[in-house]
Amino acid sequence: MNRRRPVLFFLASFVLAALALGQGRRPIEPDPPCRADYAIQVRYEEAERALVGSERIQWHNTTRDDVPDLWFHLYWNGFANNRSTHLSESGGELRGVELSDEWGWQRVTALRVRDQDRTASIEWRPVDDGRAEDKTVFRVKLDPPARPDEVVTIHVDWEARVPRVRRRTGYKDDFLFIAHWFPKLGVYEGGIGWNCHQFHAMTEFFSDYGVYDVRLDLPAKYAGKIGASGVQVEPDAVADGRVVARFVAPSPIDQRTPDSTGKLPLVHDFTWTADPKYVKRAFRFQWDDWAPRYEAEVDRVALALGRSKDEIRLRDVDVTVLLQPEHADQDRRHFEATSTALFFYGLWFGEYPYEHMTCVDPAWGGGAAGGMEYPTLFTAGSRMHTFPRMHSPESVTVHECGHQFWYGLVGNNEFEAAWMDEGFNTFTQNEAIAKHYGGSARTTEYAGLYFDGAPVAREPGGGLVGDLLAARRIPAGSWKLEPLPASGVLDWWKSQPLLTFSRGTNDPRWNDRNGYLADPDSDPVDTFGWRYVDSQSYRQNSYRRTAVNLRSLQGMVGEERFLRGMRTYSERYRYAHPYADDFFDAFSEGAQADAAEFFEQAFRSTATVDWSVEVRQRKVSEPAGWFLDAKGEWVKREKAAEPSEKSAKGWLPDVLVRRKGVLYLPLELQVGFEDGTHERFLWSVDEQRRASWWRPIEAGTVREKKVVSAVLDPKRVYFLDLDMSNNQWYEATSVATPVRWSERVLSQCSQLLHFLGGLGG
Repeated sequence: MNRRRPVLFFLASFVLAALALGQGRRPIEPDPPCRADYAIQVRYEEAERALVGSERIQWHNTTRDDVPDLWFHLYWNGFANNRSTHLSESGGELRGVELSDEWGWQRVTALRVRDQDRTASIEWRPVDDGRAEDKTVFRVKLDPPARPDEVVTIHVDWEARVPRVRRRTGYKDDFLFIAHWFPKLGVYEGGIGWNCHQFHAMTEFFSDYGVYDVRLDLPAKYAGKIGASGVQVEPDAVADGRVVARFVAPSPIDQRTPDSTGKLPLVHDFTWTADPKYVKRAFRFQWDDWAPRYEAEVDRVALALGRSKDEIRLRDVDVTVLLQPEHADQDRRHFEATSTALFFYGLWFGEYPYEHMTCVDPAWGGGAAGGMEYPTLFTAGSRMHTFPRMHSPESVTVHECGHQFWYGLVGNNEFEAAWMDEGFNTFTQNEAIAKHYGGSARTTEYAGLYFDGAPVAREPGGGLVGDLLAARRIPAGSWKLEPLPASGVLDWWKSQPLLTFSRGTNDPRWNDRNGYLADPDSDPVDTFGWRYVDSQSYRQNSYRRTAVNLRSLQGMVGEERFLRGMRTYSERYRYAHPYADDFFDAFSEGAQADAAEFFEQAFRSTATVDWSVEVRQRKVSEPAGWFLDAKGEWVKREKAAEPSEKSAKGWLPDVLVRRKGVLYLPLELQVGFEDGTHERFLWSVDEQRRASWWRPIEAGTVREKKVVSAVLDPKRVYFLDLDMSNNQWYEATSVATPVRWSERVLSQCSQLLHFLGGLGG
């Protein structure tokens, strides 16, 4: 064997890894994903807020490469100091809370590979920004390299300080939510190298699938109040003031039971929580409870996929809801929202393959751990005094449970393509919510109580003049006078919502469009998470803009083809690591649609579009002036009186469609005539490339009937248009609507002026 080969391979692997991390490159024919199985034991020392753990990892190299090293994440070191990459990028804040103390960190105390001590060979690798203070990624060299199909056994001893809950993980008094808490391998990609990014402020996670066997050792007060990924396989063992609980994910039964795709279930993470105050509720999601309620949707999916109802039937799932006492009356609302995700996501994209699910309601003051997803366990988030039409906690529960599918089962690289889980999930969440719950109520909060309605116009305020007019703030030297501070009771009296507010609902699908409009073109969607220009661009591209793109794609190819394309992708890459091109190719294959140009423009450019339509028309007049007759003589015809609409022999319509922007989509126009008939026209992509305007009715064409309407995209399949107010033209206009809303605005303003004039009396 050539002794230089390992060194040369390491250098080549490192260069390829750098290219991969910098440009998102992948091999043309990727190897199967590697596998990582973890057996972990951990003890929680409450006085020191410390974890002391050991783990055995069995990493299976399924690639064709000789792998020269191992790369690990230590995520909690992102909370270790204000110079870490995570806290530097976030400006020292985590979910809006400044971190001044209660730091968190991790330390490897011993590391053995193949029973060889490799602790001294740990090298910190800040691969993304070179920040020496960041200690969230390290590697150790292998000697010899891991051969193809080799299973490498790794033993790690470690300790950690649990951070105060700030972002996804930590403690709040007795409440524990422990996520990304153990030394964890990155992902080795065949032909490229290790994909192991630092912990950034706007990135999540990426890891290989496997099996987790975890033993938790906690103070005895947590007995019976522990939740974790997978299922508990042994009863709590309580002795000497401690409780030991063992969880396995996936469960032993799941590990032996092929899912609906014929694959054996795996997971790619493990998370746990404990709180002596938890109120524990047990439910069971059952297909037979949901399928009859949505029989038409079940029939539609079966027909679109060409499968029988039995073939798309979903398994029953045990659901545990861990609630804070003050939210205990919301147990069934959490369960129904969880079931909404299990049913619709499973129906559309393939069943949830695990026997159990845990929904966690974080403690008050621990909300930074809320709204996050982990395999078979997720955190929601709620408030007191909510009512179901508010969709709280329903919306966040459906979303986070939905991540069991997008990223839980289809494990894309969240560092590099957050949109492939967050955006896909946002799209699916709001489709499911719209079907099951409908629109959400527009509410106003007064001292923690919610009124079903909202003001029709904004009150004055904001800036010096606005605050003066509203009597909210009066500058007086070094003093700041606030004659009318915020007060629930006072605000209720001032607003008189029963008299001035309007009830209404928000369609969650159109809320996606509202978010998209906030920042439609700062960055392409397909951008690494930490490389967006700012947090707003990250949020809108990863969530709302992707959802809008998918909804527009659905409108372009049709619902059935869209479903087949998404199903092909979700089933093909279950327990795998797809990238953008994998999605594009799998979708196009399943949908049997050529969507390549749409994908490039919608996801890899900042192209936008704004369509508009305008109509001018005139009656056909009688001939007047000089005309050549059959003999070649000029003959004068006297000007006739202008015809009335009743006597007109036809109309000359001029319908003009304009396009601003370079996002090309086939566009339909519906023209309505006075006799109630309609005519449809299609502006093709090829025609749009040739000109930015279009006249669907040839100039000089006489129509018998008058045009009374012209509507672009009449089925509302596209959500990407920047301004939809100019997408329709009607001859007749409504007078009642503006008068009605003007009356509401005047009523609200007069009430406010009356309140201010009487200083609240």
